[in-house]
Amino acid sequence: MTKSIILKVSLIIAILVIDLLSKFFLYGTYGSVIPYIIGIRDAHGLNTGGAWGILGGSMWLLVLFTFVFLVGVVVLEIKWKNFHPLYSVSLSLIVGGAVGNLIDRLFLGGVRDFLYFEFWSSFPTFNFADTALCVGLFLMAIYMLFIYKSSSSNRKV
Repeated sequence: MTKSIILKVSLIIAILVIDLLSKFFLYGTYGSVIPYIIGIRDAHGLNTGGAWGILGGSMWLLVLFTFVFLVGVVVLEIKWKNFHPLYSVSLSLIVGGAVGNLIDRLFLGGVRDFLYFEFWSSFPTFNFADTALCVGLFLMAIYMLFIYKSSSSNRKV
């Protein structure tokens, strides 16, 4: 196993552990367990859709999308051995977040969301997996826009 694969798998496992532990300890079932922090409070909810409730009630479609995405990642990893650290980190964050939410969907019928910013009322309630996904997508966009383009002439696919 190469160092890049070990890095990716380690980061995915770390994201999953943090996500599942935070959902277990912070989601709670008997009222508020997160102390009030300026403008942030716990708001427990089981989201049966995607971000902002998109495709609400279409859990199996979201599960299918996630499986297709994960198969695509595996195929891409086999065909295109990319060892750039930013690519590795961003992809691992995306996969870790996707799998964390997939576990909730498969076992609970929806994703456990529990963090809410009171000062930004239009922002959805979210969890650690959502955060990993968003940060991973942002880093992947930076990689694709600024790094991949400049190094693609040296790459064989």
